[in-house]
Amino acid sequence: MYYKKMLVSLAASVAFISLTASSALAYDTNPPFKLTKLKPFIEVDANGKKTKGYEPKNKYNVFINYELGMHCVGFEMSYCCVIPPYNSIQAQAVSSGKGGKLPKLLSPDDDIKLYYYTKDNSYSEGNKMKYWSVPKDTDGDGHFDSPGDNVANYVWNHLFIYKDLEGTKPAGATDKDRLRIGRQIPVNIDSGPSGKPLSGGYLDYVGKNGGNVVFTDTLVPPVKDVKLVLTASHLWDALGLPLTAFNDSTRKGTIRSVTEKDFQPFQYSTVEMHDRTGKSVKDATNHAVSYFGTNPVDIPNCYACHSRNGKAAQMARDEGLDFSDKEYKYWKSYPDESEYMARLAESSINILSLHDKHHKTTFLKDYKENASGNRLGSTGLVNCADCHGDNVSGNLQEPRPTASGYATMKAKPLSEAIHSFHLGMVPMPDGAGRSQSCQSCHPTHFQNPNMNDDSNPFRVTDRYGEGRFNKGDIRKSGGGCYVRRDAHSNPNAKPPFFLNDYGKYQLNEVSMKDEHGKDAGEMRGLYCTNCHTKVAQAMQNYDDIKDDSTQAGKTLRNKTLKEIIAEVSGGDAKAFNAIADPKTTGNNEVLSYYADHKSAVLVKNDGKDGALDLKPWNHPTGGDVPYAAASGGDDWWLSASEPHCADCHVAPFVESETGGKYFPIDLPNKYSLYRYSKGHGDIACQTCHESTHGLYSTRFDGKERSVDSTTHEQALQYSPDGEYAGPVTCAACHTVNKKGVPLQLKGTAYEDDYWASVTLAHFMRGGDQKLSVKELVNKFPHAKSSDIVKKGWK
Repeated sequence: MYYKKMLVSLAASVAFISLTASSALAYDTNPPFKLTKLKPFIEVDANGKKTKGYEPKNKYNVFINYELGMHCVGFEMSYCCVIPPYNSIQAQAVSSGKGGKLPKLLSPDDDIKLYYYTKDNSYSEGNKMKYWSVPKDTDGDGHFDSPGDNVANYVWNHLFIYKDLEGTKPAGATDKDRLRIGRQIPVNIDSGPSGKPLSGGYLDYVGKNGGNVVFTDTLVPPVKDVKLVLTASHLWDALGLPLTAFNDSTRKGTIRSVTEKDFQPFQYSTVEMHDRTGKSVKDATNHAVSYFGTNPVDIPNCYACHSRNGKAAQMARDEGLDFSDKEYKYWKSYPDESEYMARLAESSINILSLHDKHHKTTFLKDYKENASGNRLGSTGLVNCADCHGDNVSGNLQEPRPTASGYATMKAKPLSEAIHSFHLGMVPMPDGAGRSQSCQSCHPTHFQNPNMNDDSNPFRVTDRYGEGRFNKGDIRKSGGGCYVRRDAHSNPNAKPPFFLNDYGKYQLNEVSMKDEHGKDAGEMRGLYCTNCHTKVAQAMQNYDDIKDDSTQAGKTLRNKTLKEIIAEVSGGDAKAFNAIADPKTTGNNEVLSYYADHKSAVLVKNDGKDGALDLKPWNHPTGGDVPYAAASGGDDWWLSASEPHCADCHVAPFVESETGGKYFPIDLPNKYSLYRYSKGHGDIACQTCHESTHGLYSTRFDGKERSVDSTTHEQALQYSPDGEYAGPVTCAACHTVNKKGVPLQLKGTAYEDDYWASVTLAHFMRGGDQKLSVKELVNKFPHAKSSDIVKKGWK
């Protein structure tokens, strides 16, 4: 019945498109903004004919983002580390096309440098973070008193270089020549693993091949020195800064006094343009060229369930464990200890004690209940990635060979272990059966400190981890990394959405429905589990594409919904619905997504008699070698398992196929990650659309009630009218006509059609900007672009 209703809904949408397509006004060709902030410009051609245009408001643009779009990280590292501190500032700089000229993507060859810093956030270690001051046996000599024996060095020492961050391995170099991060290359206080200081400095520029290349080893002993390209091509980058959510001006007292009111999770990273001598470059009004971008950082909410009256804390007591109560009592003896920090310490010990009890580890074997520091004794901090592989930090070889302080083993991938365990223990269904735990566990703080307590009506859980949307819709909650923030959860987002058939299914059957499966009368948006699905992984595994923007080759993404269902679930519509909009009720498909994950094929082994002869994944001969055989992190966090724009959006509104340039992070003939993808003129997708989980247009409910006001304000820097806050427009860099279309398209069918010209820009990939206008519109005709707009509108 549900499948029939779904097909009826889809058929109605198709019928509507068919009816309107016959009209000359099948869609509104006007831009979704005005040009009131732009300066009029008159172009006079050789025949004296005048054309009115509008120049970009900024002489230069600097676009700033952070590659992951959110970062869940602890700041008190005395007990355990799930993911190390790691926030990057990435940027692209453009000289605008004033006077009808073409814009230019800038590099050091243009005699510029980009200086970065984070506003009111110049340090971490001390009253914001305990990281370098926490001892840990980094060099593996059995004690904590060697220079560099601290957590900041310890968590990175599985990564190494031989000479530089360009991936150079000198001829004849052996394992003895490795320079390990954290050992031979210490991580300086308040700096990232690549050496960039939090206090500010100049961004590194990487060219066409990317940069910040480190090496790591795999689970297969002969397969070693695997290069990880951490910065995609044509970007400026300050890699892996140890950022916190605390501002300098408001963080008073010791770290013991931190409260939830201190959190400012959407930090303002600033980038200034300098000339090669270090002097500020001025704009047309003689002001320094300076822009800011969002750098999200926040802590996961482990403390809610793992301390005081939380379920996990109670469970530990029921099992006779009292370590965490002792921890809380000890810290409450300090007069400046906040309730939040006492519970945070309690939760860390609670997690370790339950892990010892249920997994036979001995993390608390030397627990010192009255020590003012190093309370885990000879164990030191517990680094989860010592046993649980984690691709995001480059931990492919498990157990981690540089681990110390406890016995190690190869355990489940980190992402799989954490998610599957919690989804089994605390599935937390909302009124529709979607798991509240995604947004409960991931950060939930608002930018406005006054919203960071239980009085916030949108907060997902109470202070003890009890869900507040058990009978409601989790998508109406808010706070932190995604919900009530990203464009996909913004009810005020306006079409065109450029959707393929699967995207239309998600719009009509998920986004437009309430928690009872009825018409919501508004867009409720998508939830975390609508992107992170088995359907997305099935599409990626099926792909063998030959061209990314046209989707030539083998793919499901341009097929009908019926064809997609036939391939993904054998034609079983009910089974398809269960994995496209997974619920924790019934068979708990949200849990199954992690617990029953099937590793993607990494390469083929064409060797004989046990020999290795590795070929690309789509080589016609050889046996499949899955990611799980090479990485303790399986394929989690990599392009093989992550969602893609191409899942729901019609080509060319899709990622790049890089040819495996960033292997093993991506694979040839498959879409790369969004953050590694480029569009026309080598512009990064993130440059115009911002980072995942905080994509333009972010939801804005006013300065006081918005989850993330920083990203909204960031978008306005490039707005042609001071109000539009969606994806960056052509008018930001190009001189445009009254339709917002670049003047270069004058005389073509594109010049009076804003949305078709946007489609053209997305068709253009590396090298297409070198074509003449005639060649360009012949390669990508207006009729084709216009048809995509009509069919993909919504």
